[in-house]
Parts: sequence; structure tokens; C-alpha cells
Amino acid sequence: MPLDARALRASEAGRDVPRADARVTCDDYEQVMASPDGTDTLLLIESVKPRLRGVSHAVAFVAALLGCIQLALLPARGPQYLADLVFGGSLVLMFGVSATYHRFTWGLDAYRRIQRLDHAAIYILIAGSFTPMATLDTTGDTSLYLLCLMWIAALTGAGLTLLGVHTSRGLRSALYVALGAVATPVMLRLHQVIGGGRVAWLVVGGVLYAVGAVIYARRWPDPIPTVFGYHEIFHLLVVAAAGVHYAVILDIVGGA
Repeated sequence: MPLDARALRASEAGRDVPRADARVTCDDYEQVMASPDGTDTLLLIESVKPRLRGVSHAVAFVAALLGCIQLALLPARGPQYLADLVFGGSLVLMFGVSATYHRFTWGLDAYRRIQRLDHAAIYILIAGSFTPMATLDTTGDTSLYLLCLMWIAALTGAGLTLLGVHTSRGLRSALYVALGAVATPVMLRLHQVIGGGRVAWLVVGGVLYAVGAVIYARRWPDPIPTVFGYHEIFHLLVVAAAGVHYAVILDIVGGA
């Protein structure tokens, strides 16, 4: 159904909608989906949703599956082996949920449920990414305490999100960054175990995540809103950051 027809039906329902000739932004899609209106809201979704929304995470999901299998076949054993699989599993979960959420059009109730799952999976990825790092740090008990703290905070955040506790975009981004910052004390010591070069790359990955969170919170830049907007930039930075962290873990476990 063309946007004009959809706009007419929505207008008859007494709602303001974007005009067919209006500049539609990446954010318009999210506002439409988050609105409390009924199913008429869904009439606009396909006309507003950026065409590349979720594509990068769909590709990353396949890569994460293959990467997780590769980690499972590497020679690491014991706690380190389990920690690596936790990391791989968190990548599969986050990218899989994100791709499913962003690539398809959902009914309003289903949309809200999978949106919560998408936001909750980010908490799991943050803790999952820290898990192999904490396992590598053998210089004291601090890393174990921080790992427990990280997972308690991540599971709490994920649980509250799944229960529907609302947080603003800015606060949610700040919570993700703050949770990731829990790893800082371990990162400062980890060079003694894995070398400064690897730690530097881990920091690069963390910076990419942080920059992505800022872009997500500020909704800028938004270069081609109907095709590739700020959210797509955020997604690409997440893919890049996860790829950097995966490469470091693979390098360590593979004994390179």
C-alpha cells in the first residue's frame, strides 16, 4: 500500500502521519514503533523503516555462529574454554536477536517484546565480552570479583528490561558504557598477561562500542535516513568492535 493511502487511513483515524513528500528520518521509524497507538500505527512501518536496517547484524549473526564454532574447536580447556564459549554465545545471541528484530516487521505487541529482548541482549554481550578477559587475568582476585559484579549488573539490567522497565535512550546508552567501564581495572593489568599490543586492540574495540553508543544516543549523524541512518552507523560500529574483540580472543587462544 502506498504511503499516501496509508496516510489517508491513519488520518481518518485522527492521527498525524508523515506526508508522502516529507523527509522521513531514521528516527521517525522508531517513534512510530514506540508510539502507544493501536495497530493503525503499523500501516506506516514499511514506508519509514530504513532499507538497510539490520542487514549488518544479519551478516554478523552468521559470522558469529561460525566464529563460535571455531572457538569451540580451539585447544583451550577449563575455565578459559568456557569463558570463550560464553563470549561466542553472547555474540550469537545479540546479533541473532538484533537481526530478527530489525529485519522484520512485527505486530505492535510482538515488536515491544522483541525490542526488550534486543536491549537486554546488549547487557549480556557486554558481560560476555568481559568474561574471557577476566579469566585471563591471573594477577589476583580482583578480576573474579569484577566479573561477578559485571554479570550481576548485566543480568539485573537485562531482567528489568525484559520486565518492561522503561529507560530513555540516553540513559540506556550511559548504562551500557558504565557497565563496560567495570572492566577498566582488569584492562590496566592485563598487559602483563597478554601483552600491550593485544590490550591496545581491546581498548580500540571498547572505544568503537562507546562511539556507537554516543551516536545512538544523539541520533547523529543520519546520512541517508531512508536507507542508511544513524542507527545503521551504530550497528556497523558494534560489528567492528565485536570483530576486534573476537580477533584478540582468537589470537590469544590460538597461541599466535
